[in-house]
Amino acid sequence: MSERTFGTARATKGFGVFDDHETDWTFLRTLAQMTEKGAEIGECLSAARRINERDVESWISEWATLAERLEQDAEDALDESHEISARELFLRAQNYYGAAEHGCSPSHPRFFELWEKSQECFQRACPLFDPPIEVHEVQVDDWKLPAYYWRPADDNQERPTMVAVGGNDELLEALTVFTGPAAVRRGYNYFTIDYPGHRGAVLLYDDCVKRPDYEVPFAEILDYVEDLPGVDGRIAMAGYSFGGYVAPRVAIHDDRVDALIANSPMIDVPQIQSGLVNPLVGRVPGPLLERLVERRLDKSPLAKAYVEYGFYSFGEPEMTISEWLKTDEPIGSDMVIEDDLGEITCPTLALVGEDEGDEMIMQTEAFIDGVSADEKDLYVFTLEADGSDDHVQMDNWTRGQQITFDWLDGIFST
Repeated sequence: MSERTFGTARATKGFGVFDDHETDWTFLRTLAQMTEKGAEIGECLSAARRINERDVESWISEWATLAERLEQDAEDALDESHEISARELFLRAQNYYGAAEHGCSPSHPRFFELWEKSQECFQRACPLFDPPIEVHEVQVDDWKLPAYYWRPADDNQERPTMVAVGGNDELLEALTVFTGPAAVRRGYNYFTIDYPGHRGAVLLYDDCVKRPDYEVPFAEILDYVEDLPGVDGRIAMAGYSFGGYVAPRVAIHDDRVDALIANSPMIDVPQIQSGLVNPLVGRVPGPLLERLVERRLDKSPLAKAYVEYGFYSFGEPEMTISEWLKTDEPIGSDMVIEDDLGEITCPTLALVGEDEGDEMIMQTEAFIDGVSADEKDLYVFTLEADGSDDHVQMDNWTRGQQITFDWLDGIFST
């Protein structure tokens, strides 16, 4: 069994396909899109067998090569009017390009290229859905941010709308695959966006980084959502991973949020970051601590890429691991909403996996205790009851969406 690299937001039990835990977890995330035709187990395992997990170029090359083949197959299928086959091939290509991109630190020469290819493949698939997924650009401050809007039918009926808010390092297109179909199948409009600090936004604009005051950009975003065709005024915000900070922050300040799902809530981001390094180092002082962290990350290139991307998304692209460990004021130090949770009065659901780590469990419990909503619920996923105990139910998305939308159906049916 692989040893967990990060102390929060990762279950301790990996698949065991890779010895390195973060590589194994990223493989799980890639395979999880199989739920919505975004992956196939045979081609994923075949790629995995050829990867040298200590060599990041091996990871990048294998996934990119597979994606390139499927992209060409999709083009061929489209040329022959096989639209369903083309759609499914484009979906898998976007996922595998995204997997390759997740092996890239921001300084890697293929970082932007692989993200762009992933986005292009997804957007080639969008018009092949019925009804199609609409590709939007939303003006937020000085930026034009990518967004997707999807309705259950191309008609004049007005419906409640799910606004999905992604996490720290997830691609917008992957988030749409994971959460969009479940919403649309249940009769909800679905909207999601590369908000400031989300992966696509940072790749497009160096200054479009994470910030504490997400109610500011989301005021413009929700204005845009309200004007979309088919929106009946009822808006649910679902925040996944780092979105578990963003969505509650917006709900504190904007009463247009009629229902809130935090999966998992983050009410004190600096504490989450502190918890990340605990299993890396244990109780080790000073310079030895820095050497141990750097040594562990050198053995886990995907973990290193994850950490370096984190600095990049906070607007600190030059920060080193050593500087991060030494700083008295961690990045994101002003992302704390614990004292403001009482301002959340809309129906609220908090979700967390039993094996996400002590800090995530504590913050989830404090979150649900702190909100003032008359209707508030907490659900803890376990392997025994749910077949899932991992971060954002990465090990069982179907179960996660079942709990989410069954709860939301109850809110909006009353």
